[in-house]
Amino acid sequence: MFKKIFSKQIPCKIPFVLIGFIILSSCIFSGCIDNDNSTDRIVVNISYEDMNISLDLAEKWIISNLNEDGYFNYIYDPEKDEYSDKNNMIRQLMTSRLIAEMCQENSSLNELHTKNLDYIFNNWHKEDNETYGFIYYNEESNLGAIAMCLRTLIHSPFFENYSENATKLANTILNLQNDTDGSFEPLYIGSIYEDDKNYFLNFYSGEAILALIEMFDKTNNTIYLNASIKSQNYYREVYVEQLENNYHPAYVPWHTLTLNLLYKITGNKTYANDILILNDKLLEIQEKENISTLGRFYSYNYVEYGSPHSSSDGIYTEGLTYAYEIAKLINNTYYQNKFKTGIILGIYNLINLQYNNSNDKTNGAIRYSNDDYRIRIDSTQHAVDSFRKINDIFDEKWEYVYDSISSKLFDFGKDKEEVPSDLVWYTLGIGTVLSIIFLFVIYLFVRKKYST
Repeated sequence: MFKKIFSKQIPCKIPFVLIGFIILSSCIFSGCIDNDNSTDRIVVNISYEDMNISLDLAEKWIISNLNEDGYFNYIYDPEKDEYSDKNNMIRQLMTSRLIAEMCQENSSLNELHTKNLDYIFNNWHKEDNETYGFIYYNEESNLGAIAMCLRTLIHSPFFENYSENATKLANTILNLQNDTDGSFEPLYIGSIYEDDKNYFLNFYSGEAILALIEMFDKTNNTIYLNASIKSQNYYREVYVEQLENNYHPAYVPWHTLTLNLLYKITGNKTYANDILILNDKLLEIQEKENISTLGRFYSYNYVEYGSPHSSSDGIYTEGLTYAYEIAKLINNTYYQNKFKTGIILGIYNLINLQYNNSNDKTNGAIRYSNDDYRIRIDSTQHAVDSFRKINDIFDEKWEYVYDSISSKLFDFGKDKEEVPSDLVWYTLGIGTVLSIIFLFVIYLFVRKKYST
């Protein structure tokens, strides 16, 4: 039969020669013989453009999510098309601080920011004995909310108008700091079970130190710097020196931010080393293989750290960016590369969790997780903070490709790094299979035509 076909039409030889060549090439080069795991390979591409398109959408959603009253819609359920009546002051004020920062670059947001500040001071902000300022909601005033309100004022373009309020908020943080060791009490007003204190301080301690450092940066008053160093030295002993006994990923990003700033101020290399230790540990829970959840910070081996949530993914990615910055400053290339991979996977995960549609209530927002479609304000806020910091630290116009088989990140940006050989052959293998299928169809067509 083949002889008959070949003798009638010389051009028909071409598909069969190509098939033979491609099959031979695929067997030798594609990895289908040498790499049994090639079918499990995940290759993802993340670029500067991808992230900034996502960032633009997320910022627009944040701005549109400030309601008419002047506070942010906290939780939205797209399936029920309804907003929750729940609220959380820390998460509200983290978003207020973000808007304050954005005003520094875009004065058109000043009116929005002022409206938000008016609501905060008319509804949640209180003062005690003309000395202490605090945030009061649901019969409680906690350290984290006080710190976030202070940070909002520090980053506001109207700081001078609120400087007395800022000082009183800082006074409350200092009042909640224990004189003996620098540790914090979690509540200014309210009660808490003793066993819960350490859990909440996983978050509050870093948030409070961060507010004090930023207050020092704003006022140059060393009382705030000295207090932040005192607390940081206490918590680095608890969280780093006693890592095995006290570790929880929740404190890693907040203390990464504070350690980053204190290293830049003091030059104390201990702070830089702490950052490397904490974020190296954090990466143990990042998903690096499953394509549906690639880049999220959750592992079934550590379920005690809580359920997967995009809010955590966002702040962990941001913390890794601050860690990468320090690794770069101290010229530690091992951790630069390791943290960079974690950051890019974090970006990939957050983009995959983002709504991109024509619905004004959802477009640009980050949902809870890959299987929970609700939206909570801080998920998008943390993603925006993360992307903005990445833009500050990474060179523009970057493009990275992550290969799960080698667990490596390859730079296709300015350096034009060579594509890894196993990735080349893997790609060739995929092309080969598709080519074989296509040419086999041609063969069947030719055989049918010349057999009649």
